[in-house]
Amino acid sequence: MKKNKFLILLILPMILIIIALIVVLLNNFQTIQYLQEQPIIENEISLKAKEIHDYMRENNYGYCTYDNRCNHEGVCGLNTTFEKSKESFHNTCCATYVSWVLQETGYLTKQEHIDNYLNGANNLIRYLERKGWKEIDKKDIMPGDILCYSGHIAIYGGRGKQYDAGNKQMLQNEAPVKVSWGMSMSKVLRAPDL
Repeated sequence: MKKNKFLILLILPMILIIIALIVVLLNNFQTIQYLQEQPIIENEISLKAKEIHDYMRENNYGYCTYDNRCNHEGVCGLNTTFEKSKESFHNTCCATYVSWVLQETGYLTKQEHIDNYLNGANNLIRYLERKGWKEIDKKDIMPGDILCYSGHIAIYGGRGKQYDAGNKQMLQNEAPVKVSWGMSMSKVLRAPDL
């Protein structure tokens, strides 16, 4: 009798955990399915994200950060503006790419990028929040929204895809690419005027 009670006490929590995991997976599946079916409503941010990403891919940009996580030969460096990157240091990282897109669309300035060290994803996320970018529910996501992960940032492109410059492979891929739902996405930010 005690053995049966012990087994029930051991198995019951496992069954509850399995049920909870199934519920979470079903919710994520429904969100992904909805996002893949949603119409693409392009805006200035998503259009500029595509334009810059295409340029970087066509011109073989490298991935580089100031903490020496580089995967290319030669001098490491990141430019404060996209136009400057065309002249030297054909490199980027996720935060620099997003900053360039936001500069090109008037949401950031070069000086804001410099003064706030916006080459770091977490720094850029905090700065956008201070500037009034609002956190939205993932189910309300639309192209041009900023996807915030732990130590990573990207731009939502629509239909479950993102514009991403988080590594050399992302820079070489046709964009947008599938959203990294498996990563720990902490929040989604939307521009104050959208």
